[in-house]
Amino acid sequence: MHFGGALFLRSSLSEISEYKQASKSFKIEKFQNINMEVHHHPHPEKKGFREYFLEGVMIFLAVTMGFVAENIREKITENARARELAESMYQEVYTDSVQLQKIISSREHKEAQLVNLIRLTNDSNVAKASQQLMRSLTWSFLIVSPIIFEPADGILTQLRNSGSLRYFKNTELQKEFGALSVTISKVRSRLEVENSYSQQYVRPLILKFYNFKWYNELTKNGSVPVVDAIAKEPDPKEIPVIYNAASFNKTEIINTASYYLLILRGTRQIQLKNYMDINHTLLETLRKEYNLKGDK
Repeated sequence: MHFGGALFLRSSLSEISEYKQASKSFKIEKFQNINMEVHHHPHPEKKGFREYFLEGVMIFLAVTMGFVAENIREKITENARARELAESMYQEVYTDSVQLQKIISSREHKEAQLVNLIRLTNDSNVAKASQQLMRSLTWSFLIVSPIIFEPADGILTQLRNSGSLRYFKNTELQKEFGALSVTISKVRSRLEVENSYSQQYVRPLILKFYNFKWYNELTKNGSVPVVDAIAKEPDPKEIPVIYNAASFNKTEIINTASYYLLILRGTRQIQLKNYMDINHTLLETLRKEYNLKGDK
């Protein structure tokens, strides 16, 4: 029994020793495999100068083409916007041109009536005023609205305030916009001079001497515009008397009418003519630049 037990014990110890040796060999082999895997990763392929250069060129071209495309898009948008504004500006200026032609005609007629009033006042017996004197006095001192010109500058103001003038690349066109703005300012200033003179010197004479009964009968109590009534209606039955004839000073009337005539002529010959000139120049430039035709 002792001998058999001893034999069994040696056999077991031998198996255990072999197991430990095998386990140790497996661990060493596994570690070596892992170590070999760690130190044997494939190296990345290095690029040459040619590859890097081509990639750089491609990136540069892509950025450049994007920039060019964006500029083209912006240019197309700006050109479309410029044309739209040009058409609006053209219509505004053209409408003013047509309106001013009518106003200048009315102003010339008023100037002629002032000349006539000066002559009639100098030659007539004021105490026995004629129908002709009353009509001339009405046109000269009472009628105002047909000679007032208020230039439209809505589009021009919009262009200036919004910075949209940058859409117009033509330098001549930009100069003409500026010239138009200055001329409009001068026209308005001159019309204020006319209005101030009329209020201060002409109106007091009308209130003192004019016969509004005659006026009401001529215009059928306002149902007929006064300009049409003077041109077409027959003489009223109302006697054309001058009120306060005793204090009617011919020299005062003649001088007031004469100076008023000088103011009106000056406005027509200088400020309105300058406006008409720049108006026509601007219309011509807009037609040429944007191929606009007629009263577009």
